[in-house]
Amino acid sequence: MQIGIAGAGKVGTTLGKYVKDHGACVTGFYSRTEASGRESAEFTGTEYFKTLDSLMEVSDTLFITTTDGEISKVWDCIAGKNVKGKVICHFSGSLSSDIFSNWEETGAYVCSVHPIYAFSNKFTAYQNLTGAAFAVEGCRTALTRMQELFQLLPNRIVEISTSEKVKYHAAASIASNQVVGLISMAVELMKEAGISETSAYELLKPLVENNVTSIFEKALQEEDTGCTGQKAGYRGCAQALTGPIERNDTETVRKHLEHMDRPRWESAYRAVGTVVTELAEKKNPERSYETMKQILESK
Repeated sequence: MQIGIAGAGKVGTTLGKYVKDHGACVTGFYSRTEASGRESAEFTGTEYFKTLDSLMEVSDTLFITTTDGEISKVWDCIAGKNVKGKVICHFSGSLSSDIFSNWEETGAYVCSVHPIYAFSNKFTAYQNLTGAAFAVEGCRTALTRMQELFQLLPNRIVEISTSEKVKYHAAASIASNQVVGLISMAVELMKEAGISETSAYELLKPLVENNVTSIFEKALQEEDTGCTGQKAGYRGCAQALTGPIERNDTETVRKHLEHMDRPRWESAYRAVGTVVTELAEKKNPERSYETMKQILESK
């Protein structure tokens, strides 16, 4: 496998360095910005190609690591050329391999790979990439060919549905970005209660960290098969749940809502609270949460 990389930003440079350090053959980089492309090629010990065509000539696999909006443009540039038998792969989290329109007619094989990882720095991000999982989808031939690379890497590879990739990306965004938004809301509420921002973060830090640790704590679970046995799994969200909704403390939840001075915060509390109620029902199936649901769903 000879891997060419179109795009010399943080993702492309990190991946080039990372896969090459693990034994893959990286032919080099193409970038519309020559200085950036040469910089990435020098950093990874590969070549810079002045044209995409010249990179394609010496590569049987192309990594498109541009911004999402540029992926289809790169594909349009190469789809009319000789890409027969080549693997074309992009690294967007939100787009699937369906972005490669009419790929069957070109003779190429297409897929996408998304490292669940924050690429913070172009020259250092590769150092911690070993712990990230890679979500992959695409045509079977492309994924089979990519096994040559995956076998070199220590990362966990998880295949996802092409048609449902947007749900995968939404899940990652919720777990990352939207959790940050909720913590920001909690900090602001503490500030309104007279607590300094620094103190608010200090107070919330152990609460947030302990909850996350509890969710991802390893626990033995009963096997889903008919055979008796146990398997190692995670404790999960329902079992880690605590707080007034889980306790079915309806009066406390009413008071919270009464003191949400911002409509958007109240809406967020109600929406997330409804999900929390569903978790509470799983944890405590013997308990009725109907009143709690009515409080959270009513305006």
